[in-house]
Amino acid sequence: MNGWTKKRKVDTFMGILLQVYCFFPWMRINRKWNTIHMYVIKTFQENDYIKMYNHTFLKQHMWKWKHSQVVAFIFLLMLIFLILLQSIELYKLYQCIKNGNQSTNYHVFVWITYLAAFYIFMAIASTGFAAFYSMPMFCYMMLFLAVIGIWIFLDIQAEAWDVETEQHRAELEEQDKKMLQMKVKAMEEQYMEMLKSRKIVHDMKNHLLALKKYTQEQDWKGLEEYLNELSRDMLDYNYQIWTGNHMLDMILNQKEKEAEKQKTQMQISTEVFTTLPFSDREIISLFGNLLDNALEACEQIKEGERWIHIKMKKKNQLLYIEIVN
Repeated sequence: MNGWTKKRKVDTFMGILLQVYCFFPWMRINRKWNTIHMYVIKTFQENDYIKMYNHTFLKQHMWKWKHSQVVAFIFLLMLIFLILLQSIELYKLYQCIKNGNQSTNYHVFVWITYLAAFYIFMAIASTGFAAFYSMPMFCYMMLFLAVIGIWIFLDIQAEAWDVETEQHRAELEEQDKKMLQMKVKAMEEQYMEMLKSRKIVHDMKNHLLALKKYTQEQDWKGLEEYLNELSRDMLDYNYQIWTGNHMLDMILNQKEKEAEKQKTQMQISTEVFTTLPFSDREIISLFGNLLDNALEACEQIKEGERWIHIKMKKKNQLLYIEIVN
């Protein structure tokens, strides 16, 4: 029952309660307690609904026998109606438990119809001292109206709960769908960056081979033209000097440009120092990896909250580097 809706649970519980109610023996016929089904069966067997009603309910009030014809007929119709309703609800209970088919909302019509019939019955039967003998009958009929009324109320509440639950589930599914789309997009971007990185490495190898070729041939003019062309591709015209070290300044400018593309605010605070205790290869490896890691971390944060602060300060023979993102 974990996967059942609230309305299905309500219909199942109230359907079982109605069956128990209808099968409860509450009237004495020939000194035996019987259900409404036996009353209807014996009435048709004797073919006299007035006699059956009088002997069942008016033994102590024989003076009312001559006025009981209409009351007996209405009471018999009410019981037949109740048995038909029980049969319908028994089938619906089976469908609800087996397939989850929930009953239609016709209980309001049943409640109003039965209330009208019960009111007419009580208006005719409850005269004089008849209230004393009609008390069990009155309680039984009132209990039926109470059961159907509670059923209607619980159905309304259960349907409202199920609608709210379904809306919440749809919202969660939509959120999961968006999250999945974002993850797929992030994976696609990461894959494209990986391809781009491979292309850069491949191009760098070709550039190194070209530079080596110009050097071996001592073609200094061609080397200068090639370097100028390569610089225009790698750096923009807003080249800024941060430290005085050409290799480190190139990396900082390049990473600042990448940060701007991914909408990350990069703040650089450095001092001018031309010499560093690193080779160019070590500078590229150290600062390139640090800044790449900071940029990748910022990609996991929503736009507007991405920032990287870089501080570099040289004191005596020590170099202090602080990168916070």
